[in-house]
Amino acid sequence: MTRLSDEHTEDLIRESLEHLATRAPDGAEIRDALTQRSRSRPRMALALVAAAVAVAIIALGVPLSLRAYTAVTPASPRDADWSVLPYKPGWLPDGFKEMTRSAKPYPAPQTRTWSGGDAGQIQLTTTPLDERRGPWTIAPAPNQIIVHGRVGMVSEVYGDATMLTWSPDGAYVLNLTLHDVRDPRGVGQRIADEMVRDGRARVSGELRFGRLPADLELSGVNLAMMVDGGTTELEATRSGQPGAAAVVTARIGGARPDAGDAAPVPLKIRGLDGLALPTRNGRLGQLDETVAVQVEGGRWLTVSGERDRATLADIAEGLQLIPGDYSWFGKPPE
Repeated sequence: MTRLSDEHTEDLIRESLEHLATRAPDGAEIRDALTQRSRSRPRMALALVAAAVAVAIIALGVPLSLRAYTAVTPASPRDADWSVLPYKPGWLPDGFKEMTRSAKPYPAPQTRTWSGGDAGQIQLTTTPLDERRGPWTIAPAPNQIIVHGRVGMVSEVYGDATMLTWSPDGAYVLNLTLHDVRDPRGVGQRIADEMVRDGRARVSGELRFGRLPADLELSGVNLAMMVDGGTTELEATRSGQPGAAAVVTARIGGARPDAGDAAPVPLKIRGLDGLALPTRNGRLGQLDETVAVQVEGGRWLTVSGERDRATLADIAEGLQLIPGDYSWFGKPPE
């Protein structure tokens, strides 16, 4: 989407209000407010519009001049542990079951996905609104949706998917992406209309970092259901850079690490016979230095990344294995 001038933005707001007048309960009041706006032009008009209907805000590239008028009170990092998922669908089409959950520290997004097999896939991403994020954009009228009186946006993404974006509460932005779903706009609208607060579901698996190098810190937790069972993956990035690419990844799951074109080297890990693999070419491309060991139950504990073998082995030694909650795998929203 291109960046908008102030004049073009005001035109889009007027077009949006006309488009919504017959459906939004306070449309007439908002149009009157625009008609009677003061000479300070966009400041008062945009403030009234944002306060009354939250005109289609979405966290993509947009004019900085709008930030002062569409920003909302940011979600507090103390609202909840970042591993707690604040929203879930109250309805999904029959046959859709939850397959993945992932989270990163505030204010990064949290994601969960449901698969319907041949019926497609649905992904929900929840991002805290933060005054440091933005700027914002206004959705043209044909791309607008209304969710409980709040204006959002619908767009095509990735060439074959449809994404609905809206803010249900002024604290979060929700992105609902439907891949290969029949009538994605209609189905997405119903899911959005029946979205409910959660606050109980967590991204909590079987691993915790113990010892980490001083320059690294936990930056993400990913849970997924694979053909060989549930997996937990932890990511660590350089301290203060939670949004950067992972420097080290720890994983527990059923799959043995890909040896690629390298020969495994025996290595004692956690008192067990494990292995080490150098940087190598694997089935999916170049792979980082890796250490791994098969633990109780036949599953593989793996640590890999941009660190030397001794550091990776030390991280593996310090990993804490805890009971994991996979009870939500393969189920519809509860």
